[in-house]
Amino acid sequence: MTFEVGRVYNRKSEIHEVYGGQRQGGISTPTNQPMIFLFTSEAGEGYGYEDRFHEDGTFWYTGEGQVGDMEMVRGNAAVRDHASSGKTLCLFEYVKKGYVRFISEATYIGHHYEQRPDRDGQFRQAVIFELDLSVEGSAPIAAQGVSTSVVATQRELWKKPLSELRQLATLQSESATKVNERRLAVRLRSEAVKTYVLRRANGYCECCGKPAPFQRKSDHRFYLEPHHVHRMADGGPDHPTFVAAVCPNCHREVHYGEHGDEMNQRLAEKIAAIERTL
Repeated sequence: MTFEVGRVYNRKSEIHEVYGGQRQGGISTPTNQPMIFLFTSEAGEGYGYEDRFHEDGTFWYTGEGQVGDMEMVRGNAAVRDHASSGKTLCLFEYVKKGYVRFISEATYIGHHYEQRPDRDGQFRQAVIFELDLSVEGSAPIAAQGVSTSVVATQRELWKKPLSELRQLATLQSESATKVNERRLAVRLRSEAVKTYVLRRANGYCECCGKPAPFQRKSDHRFYLEPHHVHRMADGGPDHPTFVAAVCPNCHREVHYGEHGDEMNQRLAEKIAAIERTL
């Protein structure tokens, strides 16, 4: 991977002056480089560019085009055809003016259209790309030897050995050739990650180390909440190294506490250390 996950880069000097590509806008297509840059920002929401993670684990990224219906040309076509063109999608999020954080490499798995306002406030057809965010160190489906023909239920996942559960939690969709297979792989991985981190925690908060506050009424399992330590918001790219099982109190403090950022950083380092031993 060319870029380091979680690292902040100066968009002008560390990305475009090195690799080229358009210095403005959300989609940048450098010439003679094996990559396409995607930039997302909360500031774009006021102009109809609402990028977000979907409940199935895919990242929905708004295509380019300021006025009128978006067309599948230029940058939009480049995103759709990146695999056949031998290009890697690289997703960044703005942290402040001129600076972006690298989130993940991505794989196009489909797109759809939604009614979104354009620059002038007029509703138009907007292209919404459905992306799978891969994580360094994940293994492709074919190498795992795991079938994704049926999405395992959470009950079935809980019965699997921890090692097999971790394999499912690190699946990549890019080796699946059909769009539906890729979507299925993303959903399977998302469910497997949630189950894996709860099993890994074994009833203890991975942040404060205290026992889970209570047992669930439905299945009597210890209640902990998955928390994503290296992503734009809960609901993003799933990987065991990026997700912790925490008690409700720690979860709220990480998100809303005065020292939540420092707390989250310590938790991220702790989870990374745990995963290195497994």
